[in-house]
Amino acid sequence: MTGEEEGWLALNLVEGIGQKTIRFLLHRFGGTESLLEASAAQIQATAGINAELAARIASARKSQEFLKEMALVAEHRVSVLTLGSEGYPLALRETDAPPPALYFRGEFPVAGAVHLAVVGTRNFTRYGEKTTRRLIAELAGAAPELVIISGLARGIDTVAHRQALESGLKTVAVMAGGLTGVYPPENAGLAEEIVRQGAVISEFPMAAPPLAKHFPIRNRIISGLSAGILVVEAGEKSGALITAGFGLHHNREVFAVPGNVDLPSFRGTNRLIQKGHAKLVWDAAEILSELQPLRRVRPEPLNWLGGKPAEGAAHSQTSEKGRIVAALEKGPLHPDDLSEEMALPVEKLLGILLEMELSGEIYQTSENQYALS
Repeated sequence: MTGEEEGWLALNLVEGIGQKTIRFLLHRFGGTESLLEASAAQIQATAGINAELAARIASARKSQEFLKEMALVAEHRVSVLTLGSEGYPLALRETDAPPPALYFRGEFPVAGAVHLAVVGTRNFTRYGEKTTRRLIAELAGAAPELVIISGLARGIDTVAHRQALESGLKTVAVMAGGLTGVYPPENAGLAEEIVRQGAVISEFPMAAPPLAKHFPIRNRIISGLSAGILVVEAGEKSGALITAGFGLHHNREVFAVPGNVDLPSFRGTNRLIQKGHAKLVWDAAEILSELQPLRRVRPEPLNWLGGKPAEGAAHSQTSEKGRIVAALEKGPLHPDDLSEEMALPVEKLLGILLEMELSGEIYQTSENQYALS
């Protein structure tokens, strides 16, 4: 790990600092090493932040949290990519709130590979399981270089990872907690298999527990790394719909498998298709026909400190975020009210709001409303 990467990791552990502040400070100081060599007084004067936060930033590399983190990284043989790393995935870097640090075990990223996310409900039907297995097996036969990415959760995620391994595909599991443990615990063995045929990754510090609030944050990474997102089976409140929403926001291809209209576990996927937010698919050829052109696309590296999203995504994201800011200038709003006012699907809106919250542009009030920072 380089000094610049260690600096990113140290900053990522500072409590109370957001990406907006990090971005501003790095612009002013020119890099993490220069920033972390500055005094607390210099940092406070530059950023206009309180003295306590400035002191935490100035001492980030000497803090007990950082020293413990480095020890855990070494003990568990974990590698780390940061926004200062050359190998940081470009597709993820282009998103509005890329994670400052990515911890991983295994091979990550898989150079030049197209990633397809496969997500769905925890309480799946036999049809959902069979369809997931069939589609991944077909994909493996037609595109053996494809990488399947999912969240290692119970249900369709687990089925997707297992079928990818059985079909000889590489697979990436994005966790909602630190890499010192695996959640759910029954997937610990599966995680080790994935490490040998792909990677297990997380943006959370090594010993972070898998808190409920981490799962939607994790879902934006699944979308950000993927060229497309396949939702196999999902109810109306499934977390898989949030991943699809991130996909819509990130300008990814979104696919959905239709299901029995009488079953609650298919209401989410059927609604995605009904509203035109996902392409209905039932075989691998339909998925690959949309992903095929992406295999030849090599995005240019961006400077995260001053960069913008890829041009096609930039207009869409700027327009949507601008409308959200304009709406919130009138006062805090609940996501449901904001969704209605903007005529945006709530699953897509939640993804945008989360990225804006992570980047420090907005915050969530105690009444579950969103307001401008």
